[in-house]
Amino acid sequence: MKKIFLCSAVLVLFAFNAEAATGGGDRLFTPKDAKPVFFSHEQHVSVKGMKCSACHYHTFQMSQESYAMNMAKITKGEFCGICHNGERSFDVKDKANCVRCHK
Repeated sequence: MKKIFLCSAVLVLFAFNAEAATGGGDRLFTPKDAKPVFFSHEQHVSVKGMKCSACHYHTFQMSQESYAMNMAKITKGEFCGICHNGERSFDVKDKANCVRCHK
């Protein structure tokens, strides 16, 4: 009986921690020759209501630094540029928008 209770408690704690980690937290990217980029999972997931799968698996892997991202690719519609194209969200090609990410 103690083993069943202990296993149940571990599963509940694991499920709670997995749920708490959903959203990925905030990320700070430090590109070469540009100001740092602050990315808020909270803004995209909770505020905008996007699902994780909207970006992950086909655009971004789930592990940090698992891709080679740069502005040339982004402005061609890869990575962030898939949505930040002036139609779905602000356009990364517009120089006036640089400060929205690079701070």
